[in-house]
Amino acid sequence: MKYSICFIALFFAISLAACGKPTAPESASSDNYGTTHEGKPAEGRNELPSNK
Repeated sequence: MKYSICFIALFFAISLAACGKPTAPESASSDNYGTTHEGKPAEGRNELPSNK
């Protein structure tokens, strides 16, 4: 019983260290929505639908 608790605690500590903090941007805005990481308009299946 004692070994299983230690193993679970060790696994939890290692998983927290491996994952780190979230990589999402802290200040999300929709200004550049629909563009690539280079600022160019998305093409193909990734482009925004046109409002017809």
